[in-house]
Parts: sequence; structure tokens; C-alpha cells
Amino acid sequence: MLRFPVIFPVLSAFFLGFSGLHAQTIQRCGADEQLAWEMQNNPRRAALLAETEAIMEAQMTQDASGAESVVHIIPVVFHVMWYDQSDNISEAQLQDAIDILNEDMRRMNPDTGLLRAIFKPVAADMEVEFRIAKKDPNGRCTNGVTRTQTNLSLAANNNVKSLIGWDNTKYLNIWVVRQINLSGTSPGSITLGYSAFPYNGIPLTQDGIVIRHDNLGSIGTSAGTRHRTLTHEVGHYLNLYHTFQGGCSQGDNCYDTPPVSSSSNGCNNSTQNTCSNDNPDLPDMVENYMDYSDDNCMNTFTQNQKSRAKSVLNSLNLRGNLCTSGNLAFTGVDGNPVNCAPVADFTVDRTLLCTGEQVQFTDLSAYQTLTSFHYTIADQNNGNQQHIITANPLLTFNAPGVYDVKLEIQNAAGNSMKQYGQLITVRPAGGTTYSPFFSATMEDALPNGIWTVENNGDNIQWVRTSAAAKSGTHSYVLDNFNVAGTGGGDALIAGPIAVSNMTAKQLRFSHAFARKTSSDNDQLKIFTSTDCGQTWALQRLIPAFQLGSATYFPNTLYVPNASDWKETTVTFTGMNNAASVMIKFEFISGGGNNVYLDDVTFSTTVGEEELSSQQLILAPNPSAGGSTLSLPSANGQVYVLDALGRTVLSRSVTERQLQLPALPAGLYLVRWVASPSEVKTLRWVVKG
Repeated sequence: MLRFPVIFPVLSAFFLGFSGLHAQTIQRCGADEQLAWEMQNNPRRAALLAETEAIMEAQMTQDASGAESVVHIIPVVFHVMWYDQSDNISEAQLQDAIDILNEDMRRMNPDTGLLRAIFKPVAADMEVEFRIAKKDPNGRCTNGVTRTQTNLSLAANNNVKSLIGWDNTKYLNIWVVRQINLSGTSPGSITLGYSAFPYNGIPLTQDGIVIRHDNLGSIGTSAGTRHRTLTHEVGHYLNLYHTFQGGCSQGDNCYDTPPVSSSSNGCNNSTQNTCSNDNPDLPDMVENYMDYSDDNCMNTFTQNQKSRAKSVLNSLNLRGNLCTSGNLAFTGVDGNPVNCAPVADFTVDRTLLCTGEQVQFTDLSAYQTLTSFHYTIADQNNGNQQHIITANPLLTFNAPGVYDVKLEIQNAAGNSMKQYGQLITVRPAGGTTYSPFFSATMEDALPNGIWTVENNGDNIQWVRTSAAAKSGTHSYVLDNFNVAGTGGGDALIAGPIAVSNMTAKQLRFSHAFARKTSSDNDQLKIFTSTDCGQTWALQRLIPAFQLGSATYFPNTLYVPNASDWKETTVTFTGMNNAASVMIKFEFISGGGNNVYLDDVTFSTTVGEEELSSQQLILAPNPSAGGSTLSLPSANGQVYVLDALGRTVLSRSVTERQLQLPALPAGLYLVRWVASPSEVKTLRWVVKG
């Protein structure tokens, strides 16, 4: 009979393993750091860890008294926490990850032959199988995948578990994210995944696995390598420790894994033997899934590791409820036909486009046999509707407008609907011509005919406010004060704006912002797109210290006063042959306070357009004071722009002569706009 050591060496082993990882740039696993944080912040965590080991020891003693050859089945749900569509990985990639995991657990992986002969006697079929759930906690059909857009995906830890999760006594919850940020990890290190260790009564918000999508499976965003990160983290989920836990003191509680002084890296280390205190003195088992070797080096669990994992799955105080026949039926993975009501869901690859362009719809619904499948696409402008009955249509949008989309499905067990208001915005392909130039004063509510809003999923987005304005009565504000975490971006997009007759393009806008502390690293990025939003070019990045002039506002919502507003001018490049342009303001949260935007203008750079006309007369010019403008007709609008393209004067034309007042010395443009097709401009020089 195997001896099972008491827990006390394991406790110190965690901290030894934890401290040895800080020098690594790529940190394969964050389980040690997470457990260390829990022990520091929960006085009972050490006792719970000891209790788990005691439960396992008793269970292993009981299991050893009789032969067992049972394949334990565990229901799985993936929670895809996506920031943008690049993170919103496919069901095929998730299934591929499960397939790799099951092959590894059952020792059916194609690289088993690479295990060195000295270790083959202890190699184990873990007799554990993972199946993606077919029924959700409410008994409805599911594909075992939830999808949540959130900026927490950019710096994930247990924070994502509060957003969504299923009963952890019935499902293994796996949160799939872009990046992981754990307390205790080295600055700049990359954590690929981490798992909770089991204990009696562990809550959902502390349980399960968090993993990067680019290390999940072998296809999609994880293509190129047969990634074993999920296999490794499942080992922790079943209370397996790192083989190097505690160094040469044998801290992983398995006698058939040779002690290892520290984590293995790379793959060419078959002769590595970092501990000589074992008898017989064996080399390091770099092939073990619970080491840090490269993915293509790992290929085995051991018999002792299997005994520990089985004890966790045989104990109802730990993970045992997952595998009961009742739970397998409840989650729809017992192999019997599933009769459940469907759940509608879908996604699109674009939400902002121009007329004549296409949108790919992808069905994400969960269902058995359907009796009805129906998209309704409604134009908010005129109420026109389009009805589609295919699951994954590629649709062309020929009319400008804002479109609502609804999906309705039905089967014999019930029906379901998924609806998104204002999902798709279609702008005119050639852009809109603004005379004499594009100007937005932020007086209209968002979204509108000029501005489209992009939200990163945290329900905080650009909105109109009357609390502050550079001019007029409104501006646009982003409630950055209440943004959770950092790194998420929220965008305002204008256009497309027709620019084919503009020889140089200049953007001017007013903004106000306050940091909470000197370490805030918020950013405002200005992008342009000349292909209706398919690709974006960065034109300017404004860091936090340049973005606002206000003093720090650490504890209250920032509202700017008149002196806080700043103006920025950006001259766009790389647009010489463009017919139209979209302009995107994207604010990247970095811990600061609110940000405001007002008075956006976009025009030809002063001095680089045709300035002569026989039909306009301005005299005197140059002048030492005011001048008289003579016009060919008594209609339209007159604008006076300064050398930076700012409108300093605007007058409606009611007579054929207009008196222009004295202005500060400088070069000005006097522009008469009679109609969208008739615009005349003159230079006006005012002397000091």
C-alpha cells in the first residue's frame, strides 16, 4: 500500500515553487501564485488545503482496497471572454482542445512512444474523459459555450468569474481570455493559464480554470502547436502539483515522479537530473504534464498521479458530484438523446460598413432538431425588413441605415429569440460631402447620422452630456472613472467623409481629461480608414500627461471647467488617393478619470487649396482693420477660418455685401458656401 505524506511539507513547497518562477518571461502556469495569494488573503486557506489532503488520503486508502476501472466523465462549459472578434474563438477550436485533453488523459496521444523506457512502467491511463455540456443549468440546450464581451479579457484573473459561471458542482468552468494578470507574478511575465485546487465547499468565483485562447488546442488562434496548457491545468483542477513542487524534497506527493529541483524548460533535456536524493536515482521526468517542458516534450501522467486524481473524483466532498450519473444526465453528457428547448445566438463579422459591402452571419445557437430558423433584419430608417432562413448567410447591404437584427428558432421542446438593436450601421460608400468642411459640435445624442459608438462590452461607452462643453451646451464623455481594469478601448467613429477634392486633410478637436494619479497611462488614439472601416491607420497617440491639463481627481467624477479644455490638431498622412475617410477616436483606459470630446472639425489644410475667384471681391485686402466682402448673390453662408483651420466667424448671407470686422493680424480664409456644389474661397491678410 502506498504511503501518503502529511500536508505540512506541501504548504512550504508551494511557496518554494512560487518564488522560483519570477525570473521567467513565459510563465506556463499561475496556479502557485494564485494559491499563494489565497493563503495570504484567507486565514482558513491553509487549513482547507490540509483538509483536502486528508480527504484524499482517506479516499485513496479506500480505493486501494478494491480494483477500479471506471472512466470518470466530467461535463465542461467554456466561457469565451472576448474583447474584440479576434478573441471570440470558434467552437471548432474549443472542441479541438477537448479532443487533445481527452487523448492526453486516456494516454491515446500520438506521442506516447516518446516516453523514455525507464518511465513506461509508471505511465497511466487516467481514465478521465471530458465532455462539453449539452444542457445548461436551466435545462435548455447548450453547445457548452457562453460568450461575453468584456475588457477584463485583457487582464483576466478571478475577476471574470463574477461575470458569468455555471454551478461548479455540476460543470468544470473554463474561462477563455486574451491575457492573464495575477498578483505575485513577475512584471512583464506571460501567464498561459491557471487552475483552482479543490477543497470542500469551494465557491464558483474561486473555482475552475482560466486560460489564454492562444494556448488552447491546436487550431484557430492556437494553431501551430499541440498545446498542453489545458492538460496541465486540469491536473491542478484534480489536485496534482507541479513535479518540481518543493524542489528535491518531493513536494508533489507522488512517489513515482522523480524529484526535480526546479521547473524544466525547453525539450532537449533527456539526461537532466537535478536531484540525486531519490533511490533509485532517476533523471527528471521532463515528459510529465505537470512540469514546464515544451508542449511537444510532454506526454504522460503517472500511476500515483492517477490515484490522486481518482480520489478527488471519488469524493463527494471534492469533485465527486461532477461524475454522478444524475449529473451526467442533468448536463446532457450521459450519452442518451437530449430533449431540450433551443437557445438562439449569433454573431456578425462587421457592425460598421459602407453600402455595397457584405456581413457574414454565424449561427451560435444551441439546439437539437429545429422546426424553424428565422432572421429578421429591420432598417430603423424606414422600417423595411429582410427575412433570412439560412443559418450562416453572407448578406450585402445596399442602403444606408441602422439595422436591428433578430434571430428566432424553435423545436419541439420550445423556442428562443436573440435580438440586437442598432447592430449594423451602413454608411454611404462614397462618403458624405460637408460644406465648407466637416464640423461636429456634439449637440446630438449618440449614435447619430455622423457618429457610431463602439463599446468594449463593459456597458460604459461614449455618451452625450450637458455637464460640460467647450462650446454650445453639450459634449461627449466617457465615464472612465468607473471603468473596471485597464486596457479596454471605447471608440467614436465619424464618417465616411468625402475627401476626393481635398489636397491635405487636417483634424482639429477639443478635449478635457484628468488623471487620478501620476501613474495613470490612459491614451487617446486617432485612426483613419479609407476602406470603410476594414483597416485602420494610426495617425496620432496622445498619452495621459498630454491629454488633459486638470490637476489630479482621484476620488470624484471629473467635470472640466472652461480653462481645462485643450485643442489638438492632426494632419493626416497616407490618404492622397482616398475618396473618403472614416475617423476614429479610441480611448484606452489606464486608470484615469473621465474624458471629454467637443468641437471636431476636419478640413483642407490652410494654404493648400485653390483660393482665387473672379466672383468674390474682398477690399481692402490686405487690411489694417475690417474689410467688405462683395458676393455674386445674396444667399448661402460665409465662414472665416484662421491659419489653423479654425472657424473664427460665421455669417448667414442676406445681402450681396457683407462687412467683416477687424480681426487679429494674420492670414485668413474667407469661404462663401452658396450650395454643396458651389464653394468659393479667398485669402484675407490682416495687418497688425
